[in-house]
Amino acid sequence: MNAARSTRWPVIVVVVLLALFTLAFVAVFVMASLDYGMESTTPHPDAERVDALLAAADPARGEALITQFDCFACHISAAGVGIAPPFEGVAERAETRRPPLSAAQYIYESIVDPVAYVVEGYAGSMPQNYDERLSDEQLGDLMAYLLTLH
Repeated sequence: MNAARSTRWPVIVVVVLLALFTLAFVAVFVMASLDYGMESTTPHPDAERVDALLAAADPARGEALITQFDCFACHISAAGVGIAPPFEGVAERAETRRPPLSAAQYIYESIVDPVAYVVEGYAGSMPQNYDERLSDEQLGDLMAYLLTLH
């Protein structure tokens, strides 16, 4: 009888540990499922900056800056030719590219931190110093122009 009891304890311990592990897994899964798909109530950290940059922005000046900085050298509209995604339709693509970012926030991020998200099929080759090279006015103008490209 003692032998039967001594072999039962390891089995009971394993069963209890397995049950606890299963409960923990289910609890984590349920909690993660509840959070999935819920919109964040915290505004994006750059939201105020983006709004301020666009407040007095001029898309016409932004278009001139695209030429000045030779952006079309990489952002060519011909399908499959460009080094970077084409500007054509960028406003529409930006709206859905990185939820929960708005189109303006995505474009801002793409200019000041171009490696934060690299579009599939393209190299992350955009210069990473535009946040230093551009004034706030220029940055806002560029963003305003790109937001007109549907």
